[in-house]
Amino acid sequence: MANHPTTPGARAHTYDAIVIGSGISGGWAAKELCEQGLKTLVLERGRDVKHAEDYPTALKHPWEFPHRGRLPEAVAKADPIVKRCYAYDESTAHFFVKDREHPYVQEKPFDWIRGYQVGGKSLIWARQTQRWSRFDFDGA
Repeated sequence: MANHPTTPGARAHTYDAIVIGSGISGGWAAKELCEQGLKTLVLERGRDVKHAEDYPTALKHPWEFPHRGRLPEAVAKADPIVKRCYAYDESTAHFFVKDREHPYVQEKPFDWIRGYQVGGKSLIWARQTQRWSRFDFDGA
């Protein structure tokens, strides 16, 4: 009887929608679902990043890093996919998933750049976004 769908415990843990990942897409999807009145659960595998305290390199100058902000060649060779990301360097490496620790099968070439933290890759945008024009939204 404890697992019956009509028990108070089951109702408390029943959701209209489940969103996997709290990055840009998942976060926006959860917002939209909640605004429509749906009971929404967001699952995130990464850690919660606390403002200021979990950004240990944010106020450092390039000359304060052992390699002046650049990645050592050994790290670049160990992580050949993530190193292709423009934002992956000595100051941001702690926000990226390491290829050697989380490999994936590629049937076709695909660069899967990942960040396991609340907010996903939205934390590794190098603090910039580009303004889009109407041409970005028009069909090809």
